[in-house]
Amino acid sequence: MFTVRHDSPPLDFGVIKDRLEELLEAAANFLERDWPPRYSNVDSARIIFYTRMRLVINTYASFMWLVADKPKDPLRKMLVLSTPPLVRTMFEELMTLIFLFHDVPALIQSYAMTNYTELDLEIKHAKKYHEHKPQWKNYIADKEARLADLAINLALSPDQITNPRKYIGRWPTPGRMINVVKAKWKTSNDIEFMEYVQSWIYRTLSGDTHLNFDGVIRRGSFFAGKELKAEFGPDDAKAKGTQNFEAFRMEMVWTMLTLLLSIVSEIEGHFHFGLATRAKYLWIIFEENSDLSNEFYEARYKAMLS
Repeated sequence: MFTVRHDSPPLDFGVIKDRLEELLEAAANFLERDWPPRYSNVDSARIIFYTRMRLVINTYASFMWLVADKPKDPLRKMLVLSTPPLVRTMFEELMTLIFLFHDVPALIQSYAMTNYTELDLEIKHAKKYHEHKPQWKNYIADKEARLADLAINLALSPDQITNPRKYIGRWPTPGRMINVVKAKWKTSNDIEFMEYVQSWIYRTLSGDTHLNFDGVIRRGSFFAGKELKAEFGPDDAKAKGTQNFEAFRMEMVWTMLTLLLSIVSEIEGHFHFGLATRAKYLWIIFEENSDLSNEFYEARYKAMLS
């Protein structure tokens, strides 16, 4: 991913930190306290949306602790390399929001029902490998009791109870979300943007998280000091290492910030809580410093927030 505009002066994050965090908190508060009447009868929707937003804020806080350069802490510095899974969480949250907004009542119900499928799969796994072990009996029994309660609470049909994998299915991954939207909402204006986000961001974050070959190089090369010195010489290896490390850090920072602001913008675009002006202010600053932010804003959020 190419995220930072190198021709722009470095941005002092302190200038926008409070505005960004206040915006995130406002979005969570609105979801919790001003849930729209049109969704008042959608079971669990309110708590699902606002707790997911609280988790977004929590993930952001963890991320910022890992990437902060003040106060300086040499023991914390290398922890920047552990941030791609946190950034990927924001990517998945953005894709999930866009997906859910196609039909909140139906998709929230589907979201809840897939919990039955996952619990059923967990029980099958536990029985396959541990049913003969006495210490696992209570665990399996507790899970089976919970599964039975879920079947009642979700009013599942006999077919859904017997074969949830077939008759309920599993909650889709971002890639499958795109396929579902294409199949059920063929004229959706969101398809192009979802494909664009998936194409630009998923591949890199997935590789960094699963440590494919490129992911190992991107994250692991900073631990291969001897090999780099042997290849480039001590001075060049040190300079390259410092330059590449900072480039990686800023790539993660701007991807995280762009996804955070996208999440809030999606919430505002759907619920109209009155956050548009505050979001646009940050988008204008972001797009001056990041090509990724600029692309996202121009492709979707400039029009949405207007």
